[in-house]
Amino acid sequence: MEAPIISVNNISIVYNNKNIIYNLSFQLNRGEKVAITGESGRGKTTLLNAITGFVPLTNGEIFWSEKKLESKNITEIRSNIAWLPQETALYFNNISEIIYTPFTFKSNKANYPTTLMINQIFSEFNLSPDIINNEIDEISGGQKQRILLATALLLKKPILIIDEPTSNLDENNKKRITDYVLSQKNLTVIAASHDPYWIEESDRIISL
Repeated sequence: MEAPIISVNNISIVYNNKNIIYNLSFQLNRGEKVAITGESGRGKTTLLNAITGFVPLTNGEIFWSEKKLESKNITEIRSNIAWLPQETALYFNNISEIIYTPFTFKSNKANYPTTLMINQIFSEFNLSPDIINNEIDEISGGQKQRILLATALLLKKPILIIDEPTSNLDENNKKRITDYVLSQKNLTVIAASHDPYWIEESDRIISL
């Protein structure tokens, strides 16, 4: 049997003398679609930051495919993850820069997308191909969110970790994006979400 893609073993995270996460354990299998749920302030974003190595654990351990999450392994582990936080600062002038900049890094160059690949995912995400020529201040928050998610998927990483994937989308685009992302058979998806439809369509729910 294949080892879990991630094992979270009795982790606790304390911040400002407050238990944000206490004694949490779970395992995820390759290709699983998991929704992290809970009221605001219960630690959903903190958990995503912890499993990607951006927040230190107070207690417990995290393993990625049997490799312990620690400084000597962090670069290798992150090379397999597309990570899209809820608040993404954009230091770009136009959409083309958003799409192509991640592929200038050595670890992503092999997956540099063709125009056809970009147009195909833009079509799935209800985006016009011409939007790639727009300036950032010419697009809406919902369009920005779909472009960022499209870029994350174009990276072709085996794991997608995303915080509130549909928060800025209207109902039609929420369903469209949810159905597309969660239908990717070999993609492991870990998402913090308040969206009832995303939660309902996920394979499993972890409630904090």
